Amino acid sequence: MPEHRHRSHNIWNFVFSAFFVVVLAAAGWYMKEARGGYLVSVPPFDALLMALATFRITRLIVYDKIARWFRDLFLYEGGFFETVQDLLSCPWCIGIWSSLVVVFCYFLYDWAWFVIFFLALAAAGSFLQIIANAVGWKAEHTKQQVEER
Repeated sequence: MPEHRHRSHNIWNFVFSAFFVVVLAAAGWYMKEARGGYLVSVPPFDALLMALATFRITRLIVYDKIARWFRDLFLYEGGFFETVQDLLSCPWCIGIWSSLVVVFCYFLYDWAWFVIFFLALAAAGSFLQIIANAVGWKAEHTKQQVEER
């Protein structure tokens, strides 16, 4: 990557990081104002559901075909678009943004629990599919090894 593109990319990474910090602070402030204080605990089951929902949103945005149209909006090279493209292809980055949205909605909107529960079930289904694939691939690999002997 040429030096000027690398520097521009770093600048946009900094801008997006600063933007995230501002959004996080604003969300925290808004949640405090809307609820009359900070909520300090989450039931373990709800925390698990939020973690699974965050996983499912992250997978949807970063990997799933259904969201490809959105990722493709940022296929242009350079500057802002390249940084957004990098962000949308990074499960760690999208995971942070997804968790912010999930937590914000969980604390502020009663309807969010249903959506979080739905996403958590979809995540559980994804995990089961991943496990089934891994078992199938392992069995196929073992079968090929036996046949080669």
